[in-house]
Amino acid sequence: MDLPTVKRTVIEALKLTNQSRSDDTQIPLTDSTVLFGQNGNLDSMALVALLMDIEDALQEQSIEVSLSDEKAMSMSRSPFKDIPSMTQYIHDVIAAQV
Repeated sequence: MDLPTVKRTVIEALKLTNQSRSDDTQIPLTDSTVLFGQNGNLDSMALVALLMDIEDALQEQSIEVSLSDEKAMSMSRSPFKDIPSMTQYIHDVIAAQV
């Protein structure tokens, strides 16, 4: 799966997340938006829910991955900080399985 397709999957999952949020807590869908970590728009529970939505979307494309594993959570810089880092991390996880 190429990087633009992974990014579209991440954006679509974030749109789903936004559907359950009030207008004043919408997550901006820009590359500079902090998703997780200091000043992030997602707490740990919301991050897990987002990752599950992404995993479900990937599974619909016959791609089985676990995104919230110990490796991801133990990295010194969170791979879930923003859309670009999340996209790259997911792309790398998928590529490692091929």
